[in-house]
Amino acid sequence: MTGIVNIFWCGFGWFLLLIILGPAFWAADLGILGYFFALSLIGIWTYFTFFGGSQRVDKAYAKLQDTLMEGEGLLSKGVDCRPFALFSRRQVFGITNSRVIRLERGLLGGFKMKDFQWKDLKDAQVSEYVLPSFCGSRLTFRAKFMKIEVHPSIDIATEMYKVAQKEEQAWEEKRRVREMEETRAAAGGVMFAGGGIPSAQTPATQSSESLSNSVADELIKLKKLMDQGIISDVEFNEMKSKLLSKGTQNF
Repeated sequence: MTGIVNIFWCGFGWFLLLIILGPAFWAADLGILGYFFALSLIGIWTYFTFFGGSQRVDKAYAKLQDTLMEGEGLLSKGVDCRPFALFSRRQVFGITNSRVIRLERGLLGGFKMKDFQWKDLKDAQVSEYVLPSFCGSRLTFRAKFMKIEVHPSIDIATEMYKVAQKEEQAWEEKRRVREMEETRAAAGGVMFAGGGIPSAQTPATQSSESLSNSVADELIKLKKLMDQGIISDVEFNEMKSKLLSKGTQNF
Protein backbone atom coordinates (compact mmCIF):
# COMPACT_ATOMS: atom_id res chain seq x y z
CA MET A 1 0.00 0.00 0.00
CA THR A 2 2.97 2.35 0.38
CA GLY A 3 3.02 3.41 -3.28
CA ILE A 4 -0.73 4.05 -3.34
CA VAL A 5 -0.49 6.11 -0.14
CA ASN A 6 2.33 8.18 -1.65
CA ILE A 7 0.22 8.93 -4.73
CA PHE A 8 -2.77 9.87 -2.56
CA TRP A 9 -0.78 12.33 -0.44
CA CYS A 10 0.83 13.80 -3.54
CA GLY A 11 -2.55 14.48 -5.14
CA PHE A 12 -3.95 15.78 -1.87
CA GLY A 13 -1.00 18.16 -1.50
CA TRP A 14 -1.47 19.63 -4.94
CA PHE A 15 -5.21 20.00 -4.28
CA LEU A 16 -4.50 21.92 -1.08
CA LEU A 17 -2.07 24.18 -2.94
CA LEU A 18 -4.73 24.92 -5.51
CA ILE A 19 -7.49 25.77 -3.05
CA ILE A 20 -5.15 27.83 -0.87
CA LEU A 21 -3.34 29.89 -3.53
CA GLY A 22 -6.47 30.56 -5.59
CA PRO A 23 -8.57 32.26 -2.91
CA ALA A 24 -5.46 33.95 -1.46
CA PHE A 25 -4.61 35.64 -4.74
CA TRP A 26 -8.27 36.40 -5.34
CA ALA A 27 -8.52 38.10 -1.94
CA ALA A 28 -5.48 40.21 -2.87
CA ASP A 29 -7.36 41.47 -5.95
CA LEU A 30 -5.11 39.43 -8.27
CA GLY A 31 -8.00 37.49 -9.74
CA ILE A 32 -7.31 34.04 -11.09
CA LEU A 33 -3.54 34.44 -10.92
CA GLY A 34 -3.45 32.19 -7.86
CA TYR A 35 -5.11 29.33 -9.72
CA PHE A 36 -2.91 29.95 -12.75
CA PHE A 37 0.24 29.91 -10.61
CA ALA A 38 -0.79 26.68 -8.84
CA LEU A 39 -1.65 24.96 -12.12
CA SER A 40 1.66 26.11 -13.60
CA LEU A 41 3.55 24.53 -10.70
CA ILE A 42 1.62 21.30 -11.17
CA GLY A 43 2.39 21.33 -14.89
CA ILE A 44 6.11 21.89 -14.36
CA TRP A 45 6.20 19.13 -11.75
CA THR A 46 4.37 16.75 -14.09
CA TYR A 47 6.77 17.46 -16.94
CA PHE A 48 9.95 16.90 -14.95
CA THR A 49 8.49 13.87 -13.17
CA PHE A 50 6.96 11.90 -16.02
CA PHE A 51 8.59 13.15 -19.24
CA GLY A 52 12.14 12.40 -20.30
CA GLY A 53 12.63 10.02 -17.42
CA SER A 54 14.12 7.21 -19.53
CA GLN A 55 16.97 9.43 -20.79
CA ARG A 56 17.78 10.57 -17.25
CA VAL A 57 17.78 6.97 -16.04
CA ASP A 58 20.20 5.99 -18.83
CA LYS A 59 22.58 8.72 -17.67
CA ALA A 60 22.28 7.44 -14.10
CA TYR A 61 23.07 3.91 -15.28
CA ALA A 62 26.18 5.29 -16.97
CA LYS A 63 27.26 6.82 -13.65
CA LEU A 64 26.63 3.48 -11.97
CA GLN A 65 28.84 1.77 -14.52
CA ASP A 66 31.58 4.34 -13.90
CA THR A 67 31.69 3.44 -10.20
CA LEU A 68 32.70 -0.17 -10.90
CA MET A 69 36.20 -1.32 -10.05
CA GLU A 70 38.53 -3.01 -12.49
CA GLY A 71 37.41 -6.58 -13.08
CA GLU A 72 34.00 -5.95 -11.47
CA GLY A 73 30.97 -6.93 -13.54
CA LEU A 74 27.41 -5.61 -13.21
CA LEU A 75 25.01 -8.56 -12.81
CA SER A 76 21.73 -6.62 -12.59
CA LYS A 77 20.56 -3.02 -12.27
CA GLY A 78 17.34 -1.19 -11.56
CA VAL A 79 15.63 2.06 -10.62
CA ASP A 80 12.91 2.91 -8.11
CA CYS A 81 9.34 2.82 -9.36
CA ARG A 82 7.85 6.29 -9.73
CA PRO A 83 5.38 6.21 -6.76
CA PHE A 84 8.41 6.20 -4.44
CA ALA A 85 10.05 9.29 -5.92
CA LEU A 86 7.31 11.84 -6.56
CA PHE A 87 9.26 14.81 -5.18
CA SER A 88 12.78 13.51 -5.63
CA ARG A 89 14.92 11.83 -8.26
CA ARG A 90 14.66 8.07 -8.36
CA GLN A 91 17.58 6.16 -6.87
CA VAL A 92 19.52 3.81 -9.11
CA PHE A 93 21.05 0.59 -7.85
CA GLY A 94 22.83 -2.52 -9.02
CA ILE A 95 24.48 -5.73 -7.90
CA THR A 96 27.88 -6.90 -9.11
CA ASN A 97 29.96 -10.01 -8.64
CA SER A 98 31.39 -8.48 -5.45
CA ARG A 99 28.96 -5.96 -3.90
CA VAL A 100 25.59 -4.16 -3.69
CA ILE A 101 25.53 -0.52 -4.88
CA ARG A 102 22.95 2.27 -4.59
CA LEU A 103 23.22 5.77 -6.07
CA GLU A 104 20.96 8.33 -4.42
CA ARG A 105 20.69 11.24 -6.84
CA GLY A 106 20.25 14.80 -5.60
CA LEU A 107 17.36 16.92 -6.79
CA LEU A 108 19.74 19.49 -8.33
CA GLY A 109 22.34 16.99 -9.55
CA GLY A 110 25.11 14.85 -8.18
CA PHE A 111 24.73 11.62 -6.29
CA LYS A 112 25.60 9.89 -3.02
CA MET A 113 26.82 6.30 -3.22
CA LYS A 114 26.13 3.58 -0.67
CA ASP A 115 27.53 0.07 -1.01
CA PHE A 116 28.78 -3.01 0.81
CA GLN A 117 30.49 -6.29 -0.10
CA TRP A 118 28.64 -9.59 -0.45
CA LYS A 119 30.71 -11.01 2.39
CA ASP A 120 29.00 -8.51 4.73
CA LEU A 121 25.46 -9.46 3.66
CA LYS A 122 23.34 -10.72 6.57
CA ASP A 123 19.92 -10.98 4.96
CA ALA A 124 17.96 -10.09 1.83
CA GLN A 125 14.18 -9.75 1.69
CA VAL A 126 11.69 -9.01 -1.08
CA SER A 127 7.97 -8.18 -0.93
CA GLU A 128 5.45 -7.23 -3.58
CA TYR A 129 3.30 -4.11 -3.31
CA VAL A 130 -0.34 -3.70 -4.28
CA LEU A 131 -0.58 -3.05 -8.04
CA PRO A 132 2.93 -4.44 -8.66
CA SER A 133 2.91 -3.43 -12.33
CA PHE A 134 2.82 0.20 -11.18
CA CYS A 135 4.15 0.23 -7.61
CA GLY A 136 6.69 -2.57 -8.01
CA SER A 137 8.18 -4.14 -4.90
CA ARG A 138 10.43 -3.56 -1.90
CA LEU A 139 13.87 -5.16 -1.92
CA THR A 140 16.05 -4.91 1.19
CA PHE A 141 19.71 -5.83 1.64
CA ARG A 142 20.91 -5.89 5.25
CA ALA A 143 24.55 -5.84 6.29
CA LYS A 144 25.97 -5.64 9.80
CA PHE A 145 26.00 -1.84 10.01
CA MET A 146 23.97 -0.87 6.95
CA LYS A 147 20.67 -1.36 5.15
CA ILE A 148 19.94 -0.67 1.49
CA GLU A 149 16.24 -0.51 0.58
CA VAL A 150 15.07 0.00 -3.00
CA HIS A 151 11.75 -0.21 -4.84
CA PRO A 152 12.26 -1.80 -8.28
CA SER A 153 9.86 -3.66 -10.54
CA ILE A 154 9.00 -7.13 -9.29
CA ASP A 155 11.02 -8.83 -12.09
CA ILE A 156 14.23 -6.99 -11.20
CA ALA A 157 13.62 -7.49 -7.48
CA THR A 158 13.19 -11.25 -7.94
CA GLU A 159 16.35 -11.47 -10.06
CA MET A 160 18.44 -9.55 -7.52
CA TYR A 161 16.97 -11.52 -4.62
CA LYS A 162 18.01 -14.83 -6.17
CA VAL A 163 21.58 -13.60 -6.61
CA ALA A 164 21.63 -12.28 -3.02
CA GLN A 165 20.44 -15.63 -1.65
CA LYS A 166 23.09 -17.47 -3.62
CA GLU A 167 25.84 -15.14 -2.38
CA GLU A 168 24.58 -15.31 1.20
CA GLN A 169 24.66 -19.12 1.21
CA ALA A 170 28.08 -19.20 -0.46
CA TRP A 171 29.63 -16.88 2.13
CA GLU A 172 27.97 -18.73 5.01
CA GLU A 173 29.55 -21.95 3.73
CA LYS A 174 32.94 -20.26 3.40
CA ARG A 175 32.72 -18.97 6.97
CA ARG A 176 31.60 -22.37 8.25
CA VAL A 177 34.49 -24.15 6.55
CA ARG A 178 37.00 -21.58 7.84
CA GLU A 179 35.69 -21.90 11.40
CA MET A 180 35.85 -25.70 11.19
CA GLU A 181 39.44 -25.61 9.94
CA GLU A 182 40.47 -23.18 12.68
CA THR A 183 38.75 -25.26 15.37
CA ARG A 184 40.29 -28.49 14.09
CA ALA A 185 43.72 -26.93 14.06
CA ALA A 186 43.24 -25.70 17.63
CA ALA A 187 42.00 -29.15 18.69
CA GLY A 188 45.16 -30.92 17.58
CA GLY A 189 45.65 -30.46 13.88
CA VAL A 190 43.46 -33.34 12.69
CA MET A 191 42.35 -32.28 9.20
CA PHE A 192 40.58 -33.97 6.35
CA ALA A 193 41.57 -32.63 2.96
CA GLY A 194 42.64 -34.16 -0.32
CA GLY A 195 41.70 -37.68 0.73
CA GLY A 196 44.18 -37.88 3.62
CA ILE A 197 44.47 -37.00 7.26
CA PRO A 198 47.34 -34.51 7.38
CA SER A 199 48.59 -33.06 10.62
CA ALA A 200 49.43 -29.40 11.30
CA GLN A 201 53.02 -30.43 12.04
CA THR A 202 56.29 -30.75 10.18
CA PRO A 203 57.10 -34.08 8.43
CA ALA A 204 59.89 -34.81 10.94
CA THR A 205 57.59 -34.26 13.93
CA GLN A 206 54.81 -36.25 12.31
CA SER A 207 57.22 -39.13 11.65
CA SER A 208 58.45 -39.19 15.25
CA GLU A 209 54.95 -38.98 16.72
CA SER A 210 53.68 -41.82 14.52
CA LEU A 211 55.92 -44.15 16.52
CA SER A 212 54.25 -43.24 19.80
CA ASN A 213 50.65 -42.42 18.81
CA SER A 214 48.52 -45.46 18.18
CA VAL A 215 45.51 -45.74 15.92
CA ALA A 216 43.38 -45.91 19.06
CA ASP A 217 44.63 -42.50 20.16
CA GLU A 218 43.73 -41.01 16.80
CA LEU A 219 40.27 -42.57 16.96
CA ILE A 220 39.72 -41.04 20.38
CA LYS A 221 40.64 -37.63 18.94
CA LEU A 222 38.23 -38.05 16.05
CA LYS A 223 35.44 -39.20 18.37
CA LYS A 224 35.96 -36.11 20.51
CA LEU A 225 35.79 -33.86 17.44
CA MET A 226 32.56 -35.51 16.35
CA ASP A 227 31.02 -35.14 19.82
CA GLN A 228 31.91 -31.45 19.77
CA GLY A 229 30.24 -31.01 16.39
CA ILE A 230 33.47 -30.04 14.66
CA ILE A 231 33.19 -32.88 12.17
CA SER A 232 30.11 -34.71 10.93
CA ASP A 233 29.26 -38.39 11.25
CA VAL A 234 30.16 -38.95 7.61
CA GLU A 235 33.56 -37.31 8.04
CA PHE A 236 34.20 -39.32 11.22
CA ASN A 237 33.40 -42.65 9.54
CA GLU A 238 35.55 -41.83 6.53
CA MET A 239 38.48 -40.76 8.68
CA LYS A 240 38.05 -43.83 10.89
CA SER A 241 38.14 -46.12 7.86
CA LYS A 242 41.35 -44.52 6.66
CA LEU A 243 42.94 -44.79 10.10
CA LEU A 244 41.99 -48.46 10.43
CA SER A 245 43.26 -49.13 6.93
CA LYS A 246 46.50 -47.34 7.77
CA GLY A 247 46.87 -49.34 10.97
CA THR A 248 46.32 -52.61 9.13
CA GLN A 249 48.98 -51.73 6.58
CA ASN A 250 51.48 -50.97 9.39
CA PHE A 251 50.94 -54.44 10.74
